[in-house]
Amino acid sequence: MGKQEEMLVRRITEIYECVSKLPALSPSKEVNELLTELVNICIPVIAIDVSTLSSEVQAMRSELILLCGEAEGLMESHYSDLLASYDNPLDHLSLFPYYSNYLELSLLEYTLLMRHVPSPPGRVAFVGSGPLPLTSVVLAKQHMPAAEFHNYDLDPTANDGACRLLRGDPDMAARMAFHTADVLSVTHELRGFDVVFLAALVGIGHDEKVRVIEHLARHMAPGAILVVRSAHSARAFLYPVVEPADLRGFEVLSIHHPGDQVINSVIVSRKPQGGHAPGAAARLVQRVTEIYECVSKLPTLSPSKEVNELFTELVNICIPVIAIDVSKLSSEVQAMRSELIMLCGEAEGLLESHHSDLLASYDNPLDHLRLFPYYSNYLKLSLLEYTLLARHVPSRPGRVAFVGSGPLPLTSIVLAKRHMPVAEFHNYDLDPTANDRASRLVRSDPDMAARMAFHTADVLSVTDELRGFDVVFLAALVGIGHDEKVRVIEHLARHMAPGAVLVARSAHSARAFLYPVVEPAELTGFEVLTVHHPIDEVINSVIVARKPKDDHAAGAAAAVTRPCKCCEMVQGFHHFRHGSVMGDAAPEELPS
Repeated sequence: MGKQEEMLVRRITEIYECVSKLPALSPSKEVNELLTELVNICIPVIAIDVSTLSSEVQAMRSELILLCGEAEGLMESHYSDLLASYDNPLDHLSLFPYYSNYLELSLLEYTLLMRHVPSPPGRVAFVGSGPLPLTSVVLAKQHMPAAEFHNYDLDPTANDGACRLLRGDPDMAARMAFHTADVLSVTHELRGFDVVFLAALVGIGHDEKVRVIEHLARHMAPGAILVVRSAHSARAFLYPVVEPADLRGFEVLSIHHPGDQVINSVIVSRKPQGGHAPGAAARLVQRVTEIYECVSKLPTLSPSKEVNELFTELVNICIPVIAIDVSKLSSEVQAMRSELIMLCGEAEGLLESHHSDLLASYDNPLDHLRLFPYYSNYLKLSLLEYTLLARHVPSRPGRVAFVGSGPLPLTSIVLAKRHMPVAEFHNYDLDPTANDRASRLVRSDPDMAARMAFHTADVLSVTDELRGFDVVFLAALVGIGHDEKVRVIEHLARHMAPGAVLVARSAHSARAFLYPVVEPAELTGFEVLTVHHPIDEVINSVIVARKPKDDHAAGAAAAVTRPCKCCEMVQGFHHFRHGSVMGDAAPEELPS
């Protein structure tokens, strides 16, 4: 553990000792100031793995999370009582000082959720709703106006307080139910929900959290979605951590680790459909193998009726959500998959070259991009990548690199035209003919020609130049073999600028027969911020990661070294970002 991490842990321990000695955790100047400082020192991006800390620090962290949870409950109870004094409490939710944070959190979770469900959910459960169930209320009022919401909490007084908030709104009262129950005692009812939200403080201890998740996996309906709140890096001193591996019985679809004042990570996962049994996976592998054998015997992979039909079928059978881990398949299937990915890459290159030549025959090629049959897919993928990226950069990137741009660099073009209209784009490819083709496409657009550069180079030979980019995109087919992909990532980690962001494409489940898989653990030298596995016609998974800064800001270091003087803390109740401490997050404006 480095010096800055040691200072952080020391200061958190000092705050814990102050908080643990308070006679009460009800809202007060002293409580608010202590917890405000705690949040402020945990927000900066300081790479720290709490699971590797000493047993004494681990015990302190567990106690601190309990104290934060108690303070949260008392604060919500106070405002629940205040709101209940009005004729229609829901008309006055803005009185809660951090209501705007709940608006942002609800929008984030709803937007992430809607990328993985075919239609708005009809029946929703929220486990750990508390006396002020703002997430349920906002979702029901603003995002799911026809859904039923069933809120579960252990505390009957919390449910009584929550019920009072609905008395002036007949529609909400009819769609909102509150159940006093331990979720571990709820069984058959869970099968009736399309989505289950699991609050961060349900199951504070790791074993308890895992028991809750395993219980949900046993009793939720096949195909239902679980939305779990977690924490990452220093923020894990405020909330329990849920690792993707803890979600046994679910397929993880999205992981989002915020890098701003938002505290909670969000994980979206699905219980596999009952029809996706081992037999379905075996049938998939058999058909993929048959297609591979046909493709491998073709005299050429240039666009043709036969080539197009084979690859269309291959994509169509790999898109459906069939739970399959390609790393666990036989060595023979693994070898077939590796060769198939290379064939897919060759066919993709030939298809792009063909359409690049076609587009170049027009006076202004960029006016005719829709002639490429998969242009709409690139629009969706580029929008997905940009919106995920935008959550983790303070301003629009000025200089962007795309590694593996090819003869038809549609991602760079779409990003430059639609999303980053002033950024420079530097495209790297091994093939000089691919770069020649690509450069012809921008020749008639002076703005694009001025902002688009094409470099013929192996990225492993690019060193000092990499420090000049704010963002580097890594194409899926750069490094097809696992060891080669890892070498590329390690090279980028060595030479990219501290604080720069890497956007890497991967593949998930059956889609891993089409593209190589990048696991978050393989991004050594980077802090993973977001992992997103799409389930629509966008094939590639997207991972957004940041190279840690050499210095996590002098201000952060100063904050963690300040001595504990409980009566000299930051002034003001409204400095306490309840939305951050208590589990809110800012919205992820993903395409719907």
